[in-house]
This record gives sequence, C-alpha cells and structure tokens, in this order.
Amino acid sequence: MKIIISHDVDHLYPSDHVFRDLIFPKLWLRSFIFFLQRKIGFKTFVYRLFSIFDKRLHRIPEIINFDKENGIPSTFFFGMDNILGMSYKREKANKWIKYVMMRGMDVGVHGAEIKNIDKMIEEFNSFWEVSNMSEFGIRTHYVRYDEMTFQKMSEIGYLFDTSEFNKCELELKLPYKIGAMWEFPLYIMDGYVMKNDIEKAKNITIDALKQAEARGIEYFTFLFHDYMFNERTYPQDNAYYRWFVNFCLKSNYQFISYKSVIKELEVYV
Repeated sequence: MKIIISHDVDHLYPSDHVFRDLIFPKLWLRSFIFFLQRKIGFKTFVYRLFSIFDKRLHRIPEIINFDKENGIPSTFFFGMDNILGMSYKREKANKWIKYVMMRGMDVGVHGAEIKNIDKMIEEFNSFWEVSNMSEFGIRTHYVRYDEMTFQKMSEIGYLFDTSEFNKCELELKLPYKIGAMWEFPLYIMDGYVMKNDIEKAKNITIDALKQAEARGIEYFTFLFHDYMFNERTYPQDNAYYRWFVNFCLKSNYQFISYKSVIKELEVYV
C-alpha cells in the first residue's frame, strides 16, 4: 500500500490573527479545559498561552526536514484567501510557497471559496501566478464543499482535489474522476483522530490501515497540519505524526505524492 501525506497550512504568524479572528481566544479556552481535564500538562498549557508571542506558528521548515529524512514527497496546501481562521495575507504565503517548491515538495491551494465560481477562479489564478505551475491540486479549508464544488473545480482546471471526507466514520472510497480532475477522498485527518489521546489515535489509525489493506486499497490518504509539528505546544500531535511515519516504514508501506499517483492511475484510464 502507498501512503499519500499532505499538510494544510492554516496559520503562518501570530500577528495574522490578532484583532482579526478568535483563533487565540479559542485556543486558550480549549487549552484551559484540557488542562482541567488533565488531557494536557501545565507546561503545554503555558506554552499555548504564550504562543501568541511566538515568532511564527507554522512549522514548514521543520516538517519538510522530517519528511525528507523519511522519504516522504508531501504536498502543502496554501490559502489564497481568508476564511474561518485562515487569516494570513496572500503575500505572506507567496514566500513559503516558493520555499516549499525550492525544497522539492509539492504545493497546492487550500481553498476558501466553495460556491462562487468567480472567486474560485481568482484563487486558482492567484496560485498560478506565484507558483508558475501548469498543474496543481486543491483541498478546501475545513474540507467544505457542496454538491457543485467539485464540478466547478474541474471546470476551472484543477488537476486534483482531496476535500471529500467523512467526518463521522472511516470511508475508504477509491479515487475517481470528475471531468478531467481526479478526486482523492481523504481517509485520515489528524484533528479527527488525535484528540489529546495518542493511544486511541494510534488504534484508530492502525484499524484504518488494516481495513484499507483488507479491501485491497492501493493509495491511503493522510492529512497532518504542519503547525502541530511543534513539540512545545502540541507534543502529543507531534508524537502522533512521528509515530505514524515510523509505523508506515516498519510496515513497508511506500510514500507517494498525489501527482505520482495520478501518473499511475492514468495508465489504466
């Protein structure tokens, strides 16, 4: 089985959120509750309180280093517009899009708009202008979509989308085409399995991988947000991602990118 790993870039800098959204107040409230429930330690709680003073929130260089060390051709999705706590300006993203490309990883759009095709086209064109890539994919922020979103993405010219996700239960749906665009349903997202209980997250993930193998699934999609690759503020999430990669290596799974999968799939279409 081959594992497709991707990273959504939801946050860049603390200053992007100050007086613009409720990311930090929500983080502080959740962390206080988790601390009272003994789901996180005092040190982690303090680090989260003071993360508003961190130089940056993203961990793009760190997770690229880790991925490259383990032979993972990961894909990073960047926002071209602001919505639901994704508050960094497009100009700030441009630097990091070019950085990821320079480091040999793939990039795509972390879509904000799912209904208005003119705004969707604007996101597509904005990303094309900075990346100068002829083909790229997309995943929407919060994996949002309606009955027409994927068709519009295909008409706009996206190579692939990976937004389809069952938030209630594991759904091992195979990749399929919508027009010329490939849709890769997402199987595992960090936030839906890793809820301050790493052992439970491991068991859920192992069960999902076993189910996929039993069904003969060739490609397994996995999302981990880069900002959680932080040993101080998100120690359990960081440990979970490291564990997942090591588990895949020990299980002799291969890592592959979306674009490489498409090349393999196109042979049979």
